[in-house]
Parts: sequence; C-alpha cells; structure tokens
Amino acid sequence: MLDILSLIENDRRLQLVFTYDAGSTAIFGAGVPEFLGTLRASVVPWRQALQSRFDLVIAASENDDLHLFDAPIVLVPHGIGYQKFYPRSRTVAGMNPARLLRDGRVVPAMVALSHAEQRAHLRDAGPEAAARAVMVGDPCHDRLRAGIHRASAYRAALGAPDHKLVVVASTWGPGSLLGTVPDLPLRLVSELEYDGYRCCAVLHPGITAAHSPWQVDAWLSEARQAGLRVLPPEAGWQAALTAASCVISDFGSLALYAAAVDRPVLLIGDGGETMVPGSPIEALAEQTARLDPDAPLGPQIDLAIHRHSPGDHAAVVKQAVGAAGLSAGLLRPWLYRLMKLPEPATEASFPPHEVPDVEPQEVATFVVGAEEDGPAIRIVRFPSTGRRHDLAGKHLVSHETRATLRQLSGAAIVYCRVEEQDRFPSWSEEILRRWPDAAVAAATVDRNTCLVRTRDGAQYELTMASASLDPLIAASLAYLGRLSPTEVINVGDRPVTIRVR
Repeated sequence: MLDILSLIENDRRLQLVFTYDAGSTAIFGAGVPEFLGTLRASVVPWRQALQSRFDLVIAASENDDLHLFDAPIVLVPHGIGYQKFYPRSRTVAGMNPARLLRDGRVVPAMVALSHAEQRAHLRDAGPEAAARAVMVGDPCHDRLRAGIHRASAYRAALGAPDHKLVVVASTWGPGSLLGTVPDLPLRLVSELEYDGYRCCAVLHPGITAAHSPWQVDAWLSEARQAGLRVLPPEAGWQAALTAASCVISDFGSLALYAAAVDRPVLLIGDGGETMVPGSPIEALAEQTARLDPDAPLGPQIDLAIHRHSPGDHAAVVKQAVGAAGLSAGLLRPWLYRLMKLPEPATEASFPPHEVPDVEPQEVATFVVGAEEDGPAIRIVRFPSTGRRHDLAGKHLVSHETRATLRQLSGAAIVYCRVEEQDRFPSWSEEILRRWPDAAVAAATVDRNTCLVRTRDGAQYELTMASASLDPLIAASLAYLGRLSPTEVINVGDRPVTIRVR
C-alpha cells in the first residue's frame, strides 16, 4: 500500500486517509492501529469511512466489506502476485468470487495484476471480475529494484559492511520457516563465525499479530543476544533482501522478492497444500536448493553463494512480474483516471527505500579459538549460546555488564567499550580485582584500537591495520602472550597486522 501511495502522496490536490475495520475478528488486524500511529497519517473510523464519499479507495485484500464503500475501488495483491490458496480451500488468495461479486455487480473498478497470466485465475472467480483486470506489474518489486544501488549502505546499516549477510525470512503459519524450524535463527548465530557473517530475521506481520510482539521477542531473545538483528515487520525487509548475501526462506512472497534482487536463495519446506500449481513460487522451488536443517549450516550457505550466478532467477521473476520496471508508469495513470483528475506532468517513478535505522545487537560473550597458523595466529569467534565448539586455545571473552555472572566467572577476558582512554587504567585495575579468574581486561576505544591490561599490571595499546574488523579480536593476543611490536592474525582468509605499543 505504501509503495503505491508513494506515486500520489505528494499531490497537493489529494488528501489521503486510512481506515480499517476495528470490529473485525481477523487475527492480522493486531498491530494495525499502532502502525498507522507511527505513520502520523489521518485515520478515519471505519463507520465514518463507509458513510463518506471518496474519489478512490485502494485495498490490498478483498476480505473486507469493500462493497459498502461509495467510491471506485482498486484491488491490489498483498504479496507478489497470486501464489496461494486460502487455507483449506482451492480459492486463490486475493480472488475470492464471493467477495469480488456482490448482489450481481463486480465490487472493484479495477483488479491489479502483476502478470497477464494471472487473468486466468481471475476468470475462475468470474468473467465479470476478469473484465476489470489490468496488468500493472508489481509496485513492490519495482520499488525494491529502485534501491538496488543502496545495497552497500543497507548492508552497513545491518552491521555487515564486510561480512556475509544471511537473512532468514519467515511467513506465518505452522508450515512456515519458524513454524517448522523454530530454532534456526539461534542455530545460525551459534554456528556461523562472528567475524565472517551477520544474521538478521524478517518476519511476516502475521506472526506478531497472532502471538504478540512480546512473545516473539521472547522466543528470539537468545538469538538476539548472540547478534541476530530482527527487523520490524512493517519496514526494513526490503533493505535486508537487497543487502543479503544469502536468503533462507519458506514459500512466502519474500522468497520471490529475494530472487527479484538476484540473491542466492535456500528454501525450507515444500510449500504445502496452499501453493498454486504452476505458480512462480512453484517454479522457484523446482530450481532452488533446500536447506537441510539437520546438517551444518555454514557449508550449505557458502555453497549456495558460490553456486549462484547473476541472472539465475531471471526466468522465474519474469514469470511472476510482467512489465518489470514499468509499474509506476502503468499504475499511476489508472489511479488518476479513476479519480477523474489529470495526471501530473512529472514522470511516475518509485523512490528507493530509506536506509533503515537498526539497533545494533552487541554480543555479550564470545567463545574464541586461537591456534598457530604459520607465523600468524588464527582466531575464530562465535557468540556463546550453549553450543559446544571444539577449538584449540578456547577461551571466553565477556562484556562487563551484558554478560551473565556465570559467563563472567569463567571469562579469560572481560571487556567494555570506553570513550576516553584516561578511564582505562582505573577501570581495568578494578575489573581484574573483581574477576580474579580473568587474565586480561580489555576496552575498545575506536574502530581499530583495543587497550589491554594483563594480570601482571602491564598495559598495551593494540592497533589493527584494518578498521573493518572488531578491534576486540586483538585482545586474545594478550591472553596468548603474543605481544611483540608487530603481530599478524588470520581471521577467515584475511591476514590482519596489529601494532603493539
């Protein structure tokens, strides 16, 4: 809806208002008033809207009583095309004939299709409704593509400027990704090396609507504490898909939208009985590898990234979206025609999505491994989640306040982040007094510097040649006693030089 409104929202001849049926028992209605509040838009009570005259109504579902509105109605799909049946039926979602036709008349003045082949499904709902169909492409697809040049900015906002970004996308229901493999987000942050990967989750709003944001936050709390970023369902998923190195998805719309921005995709499940035969999502499933949740995740993700070639999904996306890139120019004239207004002279286009403001998810405790690698030291880090890691030179690095007491009591290194170096001597002395089993106190002060104090009272400044890695990783050199003037560590396949002073 917001993608479509971006075509007309700045027209000073128009007043846009929102309405919803507060009396509806639909589960997905939860959260709607809160979201509209964040928009700071005008919201008209449902009863008042039904009693008023509007020049246009735009709806993304035929399941409301649209026939009661006094206005021409534009009905648009609320996913990428018409891919699914309603649960326990053979009615294509978005094309319910009992809703499209009321009292012998077609309710919508226009039914927007993203592809011409969808007209056949609409004919099944009734030839009268099919006569109102207009192929206008997919506004969401085109706006997503309009931000493809912002991928690096999106990636940085999601905490992965130089990391592989793994995005978990789940639709709603028992057959969804979270419904079938609920521990997958936690397993990802547990198994993937922290300095090589970042993970974020994109959840269908139906999940929080059905279970409450509080409950979903609680279910994902361990994964969040281990670095998982969970995007709010109302915004940010477009940036995540665009920035992703790999998308793990079920058979929801985001799998196809990930294909639309040409990202490697791994699927979970089989689509169930709701998948429309011959649909683009079925075609994507036929050519896309499945994630085996019982096997190690990292090798499967790396293989999907390695095997992906640009354009792998082009045929499927072409099957899902007709007139790709032309939706703004096809749809806007119809909106103005129905409003009986001359269209603006400016070219119709979709603005790219803004770079999301995502709260960083700091890891409280790392499990660190360190071993000789020629003249260098190879260091690997994983968030501490209870998963067993068999590592040489294994030790814990815990934050002074975010970690639990149990983690701190077993930590070899206790750390914090300080703004002023002058605080470090007194802070580090107190930390080693408070935690007698710790060997090192460490504090990061900027993007590439870490201060350390060892148990014998010596203090060092460790400066990394690269600012793209967390400087805290250098603190493990102090634990290992490797503090010559110049040290080299290997992180993944990257050698990094560290100056010790």
